[in-house]
Amino acid sequence: MSTLSSTELASAYADLRERCITIGRSLTDEKANAKTDCCPDWSVKDTLAHLSGINADILSGNTEGAATEPWADAQVQARTALSVEEVCIEWESNAPAIDELLGAMADKMPAPFFLDAWTHEWDIRQATGIGADPDMRFVDHTWDELMARITELNNGPLQVEIDRFEMARIAMGRRSRSQIEAQGFSPESVVIWTPNKLDITDAAH
Repeated sequence: MSTLSSTELASAYADLRERCITIGRSLTDEKANAKTDCCPDWSVKDTLAHLSGINADILSGNTEGAATEPWADAQVQARTALSVEEVCIEWESNAPAIDELLGAMADKMPAPFFLDAWTHEWDIRQATGIGADPDMRFVDHTWDELMARITELNNGPLQVEIDRFEMARIAMGRRSRSQIEAQGFSPESVVIWTPNKLDITDAAH
């Protein structure tokens, strides 16, 4: 793990939330409801609903099954009737409480909380084509744990010589099998979830 403090992690999360909400509010309903390539069962709005739903569930104590697909899908389903603007409003409304919580104990939060949020920001950017220079604070913060998971997959350390942005996207299943193999890796050795069915091109500057 990095040496980022709880205050620094809370600030990084607030920045990510603001970026995602800004994107959400820039979209037409048609674009917000379009399916994503990175999460084919979800739209951009669904992805935002998941991010907002995580905050709501944490604050309400609904954390049984956290980080599982049923937990995430329930967050999306509970917000099906909401517009993208209503999802953004909900996420904003929980911001003071979640920021206070993170400011006090973010350094004790599990790595998936941060890496999941970072991953979904880039899922949203990939779907909308809205590019940016990657904010790598969460990847850097979780890098040691990510590499530990990959070490487990390989029963030993794996030499990684690509940049952290690309490695994080690969590990989180945001590249296809052919894309991963083109980097010289077996998908089974570097993907924590499963490879994407489609080739993914991110909107990173």
